[in-house]
Amino acid sequence: MAQETSGTLQAPGRLVDFINYRLYHLSRVAMAASGLHLRAAAGVSRREWRMLAFLGEQPGTRLTELAASAGLDKVLASRAVHGLIDKGLVRRDSREGDRRAAAFRLTEAGESVYAAAFARARDFNRELAGCLNEDEAEMFSRCLDKLHGQAMTMLLAAKPLADRSDAADAPAFEDPLSVWRKR
Repeated sequence: MAQETSGTLQAPGRLVDFINYRLYHLSRVAMAASGLHLRAAAGVSRREWRMLAFLGEQPGTRLTELAASAGLDKVLASRAVHGLIDKGLVRRDSREGDRRAAAFRLTEAGESVYAAAFARARDFNRELAGCLNEDEAEMFSRCLDKLHGQAMTMLLAAKPLADRSDAADAPAFEDPLSVWRKR
C-alpha cells in the first residue's frame, strides 16, 4: 500500500503529521533546553523545578497533590521531595492529628532557588514563544486549551476499553493541570 506523502493535523498522511508526534517532539526539545537553563541558573532538574514551582504557588501541599501536578507516580514524587528536603529547599510539616499526613513547604533557601528558577523559566518561555506574534500566541493558547479538553474527553471515553491487565499502563493521574486549577 502506497503511503500518502502529505497530510494535515486532521487527516495525517505521515507520522510527522500526527498532533501527538509533533507535540511530543516539541516538548522533548524545549524541555531539554529548559532543563539545561534551569540547572545552570538555579541548580535544579526539571522534576525538581516542577515540585518547587508547585510548592512556591501552593504552600502546604500534600505528596499526592505534588505527584499529580508533576505527572509522577507517588514513589517518584516522594524521591524528588526527599531530595529537595536533603538539599534544604523543602521542609515537611506534619498535620495536626495525623503525623502520616504531611504538608510540604519551601524553606527560605527553597524560596530563593524557586525565584531564580522561575525567573529563568519565564525568560525561557518568553524566548520560546517569541517566534509567535501576539495573535498567534493567543490562538495557540486557545488551541492548546481545546486540544487538552478534547484529549481529556477521549481519555475518559477510552477508560472502559482497558481491562484489568492494562491497568498498570494507565497514567498515574487523571489530569495534572486540574491540580493547578483547583486552588
